[in-house]
Amino acid sequence: MKFSDRIKKEMTEGIVKAILEDAQYRVIDCGIEKVLRELSCLNSIEYGKLGYPDAMSHLPDFTVMNREQTTKQLVEVKYRSTWGKGLFEEVREQVKIFGEIVLISVNSKAEDPKNLNLPSRFIRCCGLKFDGGIYMVQQNINNTTVWTPIKQINDGSGLWWSMLRLHEKFPQLNEENNKKTLFQAVNALAGILDI
Repeated sequence: MKFSDRIKKEMTEGIVKAILEDAQYRVIDCGIEKVLRELSCLNSIEYGKLGYPDAMSHLPDFTVMNREQTTKQLVEVKYRSTWGKGLFEEVREQVKIFGEIVLISVNSKAEDPKNLNLPSRFIRCCGLKFDGGIYMVQQNINNTTVWTPIKQINDGSGLWWSMLRLHEKFPQLNEENNKKTLFQAVNALAGILDI
């Protein structure tokens, strides 16, 4: 992994973790690179030779639980300077292994068509699952949360804006109440965002 990509990955995961913890979620690191820190210095060939089972090499970045520990969500965090539908294919195996995950994405080149200047311009999420063998994505369509087969969706900026705002998946994180935290998170990411 290139050094600049490693920095973007670490910053993005750290900031997402801080956002969720600030909203009183319990965030547990569970990605293989966090559990076995020694793996971070290996290249992909060296890592592959270790022969870890698929489930271990596809561990999501976090387990996120509410404060009472009555709900949990497996969360994968991705930073992209070019965001698109292809990202869903990148995490397909994880979804297949774990049943359902939440994908939190940071899109460094997100457009701002309504000129609202909200943190949700850059940080969005969605649920991903298999339902009856069909790979599905959770979207917000006309202010209604729906599950859509990935084969039926089109790429483009409309797809980004149909992804959920963080508080739609993590209700303790209300965009209005946590706007300051979210703006600070976007400002912290400003060095790797195209703003």
